Amino acid sequence: MCLGNKLNENALFKALRRETDINVIDTSTNYCDGESESLVGKVLTSSNDKLLSRSEICLATKYGYIQGNNMTLYRNGSFKNIPDEHIVRYSPNCFHCIHPEFMRDQLTRSLHRMQTSYVDILFIHNPEYFLMDKIKSSNENVKGYQNQMLDRISQSFEAMEEAIHKGQILSYGISSNSFSLAEDDKHFLPFYDLIDRAKEASKRVRKTENHGFAAVQMPANLLETYGLKTAAKWAKQNGLKVFINRPLNAFNSDGAFRLASYPKANYETIKSSTVSYLETLSQGRESNSIHSILDLVKQMNNRLPLIKNVFEWENYRIAVYSSIRQFREDIDIDTVLRPFLDAFEAEVRYRGSQAVRNYLIEKLHIEELKDENKSIEQVAMKFLFNSGVVDVVLMGMTREKYVDFAKEMIKH
Repeated sequence: MCLGNKLNENALFKALRRETDINVIDTSTNYCDGESESLVGKVLTSSNDKLLSRSEICLATKYGYIQGNNMTLYRNGSFKNIPDEHIVRYSPNCFHCIHPEFMRDQLTRSLHRMQTSYVDILFIHNPEYFLMDKIKSSNENVKGYQNQMLDRISQSFEAMEEAIHKGQILSYGISSNSFSLAEDDKHFLPFYDLIDRAKEASKRVRKTENHGFAAVQMPANLLETYGLKTAAKWAKQNGLKVFINRPLNAFNSDGAFRLASYPKANYETIKSSTVSYLETLSQGRESNSIHSILDLVKQMNNRLPLIKNVFEWENYRIAVYSSIRQFREDIDIDTVLRPFLDAFEAEVRYRGSQAVRNYLIEKLHIEELKDENKSIEQVAMKFLFNSGVVDVVLMGMTREKYVDFAKEMIKH
């Protein structure tokens, strides 16, 4: 969700209407380079009395990434009080840091963007970047680096206990992809003593063992279930809330899967009419643009059977739109190509969803998906709700139709 995107704004306003029963907002400093938090702030401070009030909303955000505007601040020296060894330089455009000074800076900016005096939960965002940067093979000192990461997390816990004392946050947690990994994975985040570390942090800062460590967040879905049996189970047994992200985007050794159903598109008809129109348009004209666009349509049609899912289309789409841009001055691309491009994407989504349905039936033996009236996303969400270890399932509310789907799932 981004400030300035009207579709995103309308969706968030709709999601927070009282009748929806949606009362959790999860965002991050790096989502839309802070503009996601700015959109949250706009909605939270609106005068619409049909929306939930601030006190009725569980507002969570995260910190850790140095990208975009944060990268500019870093290069301009704004974080010079952070020890250099605490900046993880993962890639040229992606640094990471969970140092207390960075947390304080990011929390101040988050509160300002969201126009609120506090957040309900502040998550450390993917602290395993330290491991990903340091450990390139399983032959390295994995345990030693894991302990270094945990010590850094303990420092962050102390800083967040201070933020609780100041009233800036009500609680804190860790959002980590590594919670879903096996314990012998070199990038695994050991979680068993996190509560003890939180207790120690609280004793040092607030002179009490009533710590503020309250939640964990991790990816899980129909195909990625390991974390539900380990980290999520441990969290529930210890009174922590479990937030699940990526419920409909799954990855395993067989590939990437969008766990959603899409209707069949009218692709063949639209393709034929587009080709016919372009061939007619090219007659008697010397413009190379028409012929090039016609070739592009035919190339896309030939490639269609090779595109396995929407993720592959998203990569291919970059090349397609790059090719199209060079013709904009010669022809009204939106009029000529927009119906075909929309139909092409819809066909990719439909074919992909049918392949996913068949995969889930054959590999996971989910018999209810043999009923075409059962959507994949309904089955995927129901699986998480019935797991017994999940408190919150997070969905991207970028469109109003996603809000409608969430409302239906909550009812059932």
